[in-house]
Amino acid sequence: MEKIASLKDKIKGYIKGNSNHWHQNSMVVVTDVEDMNKIKMSLWVTHRMNHQEMEERWARRNLLLGEMIKVFKELDIEYRVLPLDVNIRNMPPLISNRLPSNWTACAN
Repeated sequence: MEKIASLKDKIKGYIKGNSNHWHQNSMVVVTDVEDMNKIKMSLWVTHRMNHQEMEERWARRNLLLGEMIKVFKELDIEYRVLPLDVNIRNMPPLISNRLPSNWTACAN
């Protein structure tokens, strides 16, 4: 429990230290405990900018994630950051008809 409290304090300290990027009303919430050794947490922050500057928004988010990973390593906490959804549009049409070897059922 000390590590979780320390984690929350360090993340909130980072957000307070970057008050030009983030509002102070951030929350670190424990959402689930699994098998008594796995905790799912959420970090709720509010940007201090409008969302027209998406590149800057993602850069600030990246800095926050980097700080979180640094804190996890300092506290010797194993972590998994969930992957982001990637939506690719305007891809050229698929020309190849080659499929991976385990896709034989889909080839017919």
